[in-house]
Amino acid sequence: MNLCEYLINQIKRRPDAEAILRIQNGDATITYSDLEKRIKRVAAWLDERGIGEDDRVAIYMPNCPAYVPLVFGIWHVGAVVSPLNTRFGVDDLAFVLEDIRPTVLFTSETLADETDDLEPRIESLEYTTEIEHTGEFAEFPAAAEAPPRTKRLDGDTAIIMHTSGTTGDPKGVVQTHRNIGAQVDSGISVFGLRPDDTALVAMPLFHVGGLHGPVLMSLFSGGSVAVMPGWDAEEWLHAIENTGATYTGLVPTMMVDALDTIVPEKHDTSSLRFCFFGGAPAPEPLLEEFEDTFEVDLSNYYGQTENAGVSITLDPGEKLPIGSLGRLTPAVRGKVIDIDTGEEVPSGDRGELLLRGDIITPGYWERPERNEALFTDGWLHTEDIVRQDKDGYLYYVDRKDDIIHSGGEKVPPSRVENVLQDMTGVESVAVFGTDHKRWGEAVTATVIGDDLTEEAVKTFCESRDDLPEYMKPRRVVFVEEFPRTGSQKIDKVALAKQVDF
Repeated sequence: MNLCEYLINQIKRRPDAEAILRIQNGDATITYSDLEKRIKRVAAWLDERGIGEDDRVAIYMPNCPAYVPLVFGIWHVGAVVSPLNTRFGVDDLAFVLEDIRPTVLFTSETLADETDDLEPRIESLEYTTEIEHTGEFAEFPAAAEAPPRTKRLDGDTAIIMHTSGTTGDPKGVVQTHRNIGAQVDSGISVFGLRPDDTALVAMPLFHVGGLHGPVLMSLFSGGSVAVMPGWDAEEWLHAIENTGATYTGLVPTMMVDALDTIVPEKHDTSSLRFCFFGGAPAPEPLLEEFEDTFEVDLSNYYGQTENAGVSITLDPGEKLPIGSLGRLTPAVRGKVIDIDTGEEVPSGDRGELLLRGDIITPGYWERPERNEALFTDGWLHTEDIVRQDKDGYLYYVDRKDDIIHSGGEKVPPSRVENVLQDMTGVESVAVFGTDHKRWGEAVTATVIGDDLTEEAVKTFCESRDDLPEYMKPRRVVFVEEFPRTGSQKIDKVALAKQVDF
């Protein structure tokens, strides 16, 4: 079923209700009926050019109110949405566009310089930068000229969303209408979303944590959406107060920024009911401080582009065991296997998490060799190392490829990071392996913090009985900031190059 049908259902029920809220000067509140007209204008523009079923249409834009009707307008004509990472450099952008070969690229004047650099490299691609931030689509045809909605079957492709490319070229993940519909249905149920909820979108819309999470879940449940143009902790605090946001989603670095910025007597965030977090492991002290400061329920949001979003979480308000990700959502089944034998491991043992279910991608775009490695008997290899307790709670250990192999021992970077976060003066830390003649890989800690020395960090680690000797950092490097991916995760590949020994 075309994902547009979910939205049409809410348009029929709540035509005058607020769908997209004003968050910047110059924005206007967009009702559900307004949103339908804008979607149809986009659909009419695409139809004029003969764009329809299975054509790929790329969106290369910062977060803005126009993004939402663009996505639905593309689906309206039966085409496939490809949201492009605005942090990609020209080479990655060119690679992605050559990979999916879109017919149209929607962009904006703010990114015109980047797209101009692409023009000589991409053939047969129509660019349009006539997309106003507000999404008025004044230069587009009238909504009445839109064709009827194109029917799409559940197995038809809705989105090709590229991974960030930190471990090689970006890979296009295929997500079907069923993948996304099942993901949103599950999220609405688990998070208990209602028509009176307002989502504040701080994550980029080119990722599942921005588009599939707060935007689609909110609109498909009849609620409202407020879209931040970019991350700014002060603006995020003001937006909660101005829009009455009831939930939002952040990555741990954003949570740190929010805590560093908030002045409780200055910012009224009392409307916030819950916040989901994900994208990277979050230290327990950070979660406790955030929960206490904002008086909200926290829900972990473990997921991947390959899962079309969240696959492990908990209901808001349910107490999360210390260090746990939560439990599998109703949309997936999972098992933990030994990475060497492929056999399922007993409760409490570490292994790779495998998933299957309606939200799981059918595979990567035109990557048959990668798809063969991605699945075993219909089970998706997440490449995440976890353990599961007898009650079904899952605990993240590390990425399969991030495990440090040092002197014959396997070191999960997150274990070292959690210990170092307890050290006074450490603001943030990232741990990975660097080449070492004797040990193969040396445990290397990069630290952001004031008035710290390598000797002090190593002494602190030596004092910790909960950190085995082979896990203690052999190298400590201080940096001013960490390179980030488009989803605000620490880019450890770039960081390793930055501190190359």
